[in-house]
Amino acid sequence: MEEQGVRPSVVSWLTIIKPIIEENTMILKNRIFPYLVSAGLVFITTLLGEFVKGRLEPTNIVMFYLLAVVIIAIRWGQGPAIVASVLSVLAFDFFLVPPYLTLNVHDFEYLFTFGAFLAVGIIVSTLASKVRDQIIQRQTEKLHSALLNSISHDLKTPLVSITGALSTLLDSKSKLSEQQKNELLEMSRCGSERLNRIVNNLLDMTRTESGVLRIVKKQCDLRDFIGACLEQLKDKIGSRNIKIAISKDMPEVAVDFPYMLKAFLNVIDNSLKYSPDGSPIEIEASCIGDRVRVSVRDHGYGIPREDLGRIFDKFYRVHRAQNIMGTGLGLSISKNIIEAHGGRISAESVFGKGAAFIIEFPVG
Repeated sequence: MEEQGVRPSVVSWLTIIKPIIEENTMILKNRIFPYLVSAGLVFITTLLGEFVKGRLEPTNIVMFYLLAVVIIAIRWGQGPAIVASVLSVLAFDFFLVPPYLTLNVHDFEYLFTFGAFLAVGIIVSTLASKVRDQIIQRQTEKLHSALLNSISHDLKTPLVSITGALSTLLDSKSKLSEQQKNELLEMSRCGSERLNRIVNNLLDMTRTESGVLRIVKKQCDLRDFIGACLEQLKDKIGSRNIKIAISKDMPEVAVDFPYMLKAFLNVIDNSLKYSPDGSPIEIEASCIGDRVRVSVRDHGYGIPREDLGRIFDKFYRVHRAQNIMGTGLGLSISKNIIEAHGGRISAESVFGKGAAFIIEFPVG
């Protein structure tokens, strides 16, 4: 009886500790990592100075440190750059200015060099970080503008069709046949479904990127899982041939069923949209060690080489997709969900002959 009481307690503690560890890891990565990189870059610059100190005057070696400070300021901002400036002065004095391996300075000229370098380093780091912030701000403004234009267009299209159809139906002066009324109602239904998908995609993207996505894995049979995907897409599949090949030794997989279902739905739906109606879709699954590998292959247009590296970006759509409806969020959401399962997704393509999406994730 005592052992049975211990296990839930351990599980509860693990449930509490895991988010704390994840949060501290993110803090370490986002806040401390730039300072560690700054110290490392100063160390590398000092090694370089050791190699050339017999050939160059110490005051010339200062330029290497100044270059490192500028790089750090542009990449990580003012704080790490100021730290790099201070470390550079200390490292320069300790390793490259006689007497070596001491902070004592016999030549007054070097004291002036240290002070001037520290002042210049701080000023340069401040200016470079401001330029960096301005560039980021402009890029953000451009991105926001592009996203707003994309979202407004995607929202406006179904809203216009719904409003137009309902207005015509409610117009007492219009004399419509039953067939025309049914067509307008069907148009409204399709517009509502599209609007619902857009809103759900935006909500899903918010969840997957805000850190509130909590994966709860449960065992399920991969065949049943893929069957559920195809059942939800049956209207889009129509009479198309879906070829499924799953290895006989495939074990049950541990996934968060609703989230992973959404990820696979987006991938399969993407293959359906970007391939001709009569072409087949091939889904193959196998187990490699402790990982599952699933490929979804179509025989459609393929992905141009210039788009292949960006198809998982938010709101990105291939250049020839103007006539295909979508927000460009599906694959990005799938990527976030699959990575939250400890897996990864990639794409390969022969343009004009089709594309394949490769999904890998742990069995357990």
